[in-house]
Amino acid sequence: MGSSMPVHLRHAALRLAHSAREEMVWIDAIDNAELRDMILTELSPAILTAVCPQPGVTLSDDDPDCFFHDGRDSCYLKLLFTLARNSNWHPHLVEDHHIDRCISIVAKCDLGPHAFYLAGILLRIAPEQSSVASLNSITERQWWDIMRKAWFYTRYDIYDIHCFEFLPVLVEGTKRYMQIAREYHLEYLIRCVDRVLLSALETRDSQQGEGEGVIVVVKELRTVVSDMIKKLVGSQGVVSP
Repeated sequence: MGSSMPVHLRHAALRLAHSAREEMVWIDAIDNAELRDMILTELSPAILTAVCPQPGVTLSDDDPDCFFHDGRDSCYLKLLFTLARNSNWHPHLVEDHHIDRCISIVAKCDLGPHAFYLAGILLRIAPEQSSVASLNSITERQWWDIMRKAWFYTRYDIYDIHCFEFLPVLVEGTKRYMQIAREYHLEYLIRCVDRVLLSALETRDSQQGEGEGVIVVVKELRTVVSDMIKKLVGSQGVVSP
């Protein structure tokens, strides 16, 4: 996926990598250490080149290599979301500037449905890469925006088992960054959580065992958010109806 490769070939290669992401994520299962290290070292920067062949160059929105393209970057972020499930990929995602790109997307773009995948990437990597300067550039407001928007789109992704398994991480991230939230955002968050519980979690075949545990964690978040709303209302001297 070199930068000199025609754009349609780079994007086709990205789609292939996206299709093979479940095989790529467990790269450490390869017994041949030399082959494994080669794939980790060379594939990660190649993926970035597919979406950003000219770093630092500003292109028009109608250019196929524009900063953000919904279809292209949907594949890209879903690929990173999958790779971030394996901590062996984390140093490469940081060193090869994938995390820098994710942070730029947060700063420059309307996140929309991509918020869920950005949350999955950044929340998994941030705790162990706290010394990375670019991660420190994410403001509390931006973190909270990612969390609340991720919940809005969670119900559309929850039928994917790997998205479902990510929910406890999203819950913890939400608890951490919702302290600056306004009351109406918290009320909206409860509605989003309720929709997730009603439309997906409680109808999953995996209710038993770990799946049931995920549902419990999400319900606990609802309680925490509800309690925070009550405190906000109380601090304003307003009596709830």
